[in-house]
Amino acid sequence: MTIEEKLVAAEALVASASAERDDLRATVEKLTVGASSEVEALKVEASAKDSKLVELEGLLAVSAKQVEELTAKVAELSAVQISASAEAAAIVAKVGVAAVDLPQGDSPVRATDKEIAEQYATMPFGKERTDFLKKNRAAIFSASK
Repeated sequence: MTIEEKLVAAEALVASASAERDDLRATVEKLTVGASSEVEALKVEASAKDSKLVELEGLLAVSAKQVEELTAKVAELSAVQISASAEAAAIVAKVGVAAVDLPQGDSPVRATDKEIAEQYATMPFGKERTDFLKKNRAAIFSASK
């Protein structure tokens, strides 16, 4: 191989290497630009999430304050309710009527006519039995039919 041929071959290698270098440079620049735009998008998304978090924390604090206020209001109303019951009992006592406590919770289950008749049958003779009969006469007689 002559010097001229070597020179042409070397120039071809240099041109090939330069083209490959330029191609690699373009690829690196494209990846760098893509990565930096992706990083910017992630920063914007993180910033949006941070602001949403701050907003939600503020709403949570407001909700907690409302819970405290409502709890205090319930306690205040409960205290007023108790004093209203006591005041009603005092008014009833002034009139001369004995106060009667109302049952709390579910209403009591009424005994069947048969159970009332059985209870009457087991009672000893006396005023209590007579009063029980007067109070439950209909149930006792309907159970005996």
